[in-house]
Amino acid sequence: MDHLFTVDSLAELRDVMPGSAQSAFVLGHSRPGDGGGGMFYWNSSSRNPDDNGMVVAASDNDNKDGRWSRVDSGPLDIRWFGASPTQDATQAIQAALAAAGRGGEVHIPAGAFHVSRPLEIPQGVHLIGTGLLSELHYSGPARTGCLRVSGEPKTISLAISRLNILVLTEEAYGVDLSGMSYSRFDHITVHLRQPNTSGFYGPGNTQSPYYNVFTACHVAGTADYTRNGCIGFNFTFDQPEQMQSANANQIYGGHISTCQVAVHCLGVGNVFHGQVIESSDIGYQFDLCPARKKTVQRGSVNDVVGCYTEHVRLPIQQKHADAFVTAQLAYVTGYERVFEAKSTRNCIVLSPHFGRLPQSRSLFERRIDVLEPAKTP
Repeated sequence: MDHLFTVDSLAELRDVMPGSAQSAFVLGHSRPGDGGGGMFYWNSSSRNPDDNGMVVAASDNDNKDGRWSRVDSGPLDIRWFGASPTQDATQAIQAALAAAGRGGEVHIPAGAFHVSRPLEIPQGVHLIGTGLLSELHYSGPARTGCLRVSGEPKTISLAISRLNILVLTEEAYGVDLSGMSYSRFDHITVHLRQPNTSGFYGPGNTQSPYYNVFTACHVAGTADYTRNGCIGFNFTFDQPEQMQSANANQIYGGHISTCQVAVHCLGVGNVFHGQVIESSDIGYQFDLCPARKKTVQRGSVNDVVGCYTEHVRLPIQQKHADAFVTAQLAYVTGYERVFEAKSTRNCIVLSPHFGRLPQSRSLFERRIDVLEPAKTP
């Protein structure tokens, strides 16, 4: 007859003699009730490595065969690997991501989990929380992101959703998009608690983030948005020879507030749909990578569709004449100037406001410039 053992922790499970039971119920990872418990069964043929979460080796097992294996269905819970709001959860969360392999799901429950170095996400993994209550407090080094790829030059088919990331280190990022392509980012909120930080950071060249979709992603900067150096979406460069930045990404909705620059974009073919930008110095800032300015094929085009801005000094800024802009603004108020351009050639900006305050909100500037073809002598 099989006996079901009940033990307090994974450490106690390791002391259960192999063969004395075929199944055991664990009350917690480190202590009862910490969320890391569950049902385990003895797999006599397993030689899988002990990962302190899904697979547990018996401490008194002369035979190398046999492991305690967790019975699970659905996403892996980071608490199964020892994550706790009371201590640094970096190692435990990384262990859960590694255990998920390629194509698995990792769940971050409600709680404030402290992260001290970048979490590396394998290809195809879905990292999912419960919304604003699933907090990652990032205190890692400057010029790193709380979330990034797991080391491959290009990682595709990631999914990150329903998380609240707090960036606590100056010059750090919420999500480092380097090398992330064909991926989804849904309902992610990034709070920038230090100056000179970015919510979503995407440098260019072979590490460009390509063909990603962002839905309802929000970024909030720190105090004094006129000079805090905070950027919501920072599609930039990190090497002087880079020719391009983030390309062909789709950003749907979301709210950006109290950032010096809401969107800084040096890429090509990105489309920003229906974002709300409030209390920021600059809304959309379009430019070229320095190396691209020296080439013949140096132009770039990005689109803004249905943007709402309130108390944004300059909703659209073109910093290079060949950074072409197509924009349709749904509503703008509290601005000094709607569009600051180096050249309006190949730019289309439709807005219910034009020029400088004061301005009637009912005024719509309609203008089409047609360039006559050059006459053949």
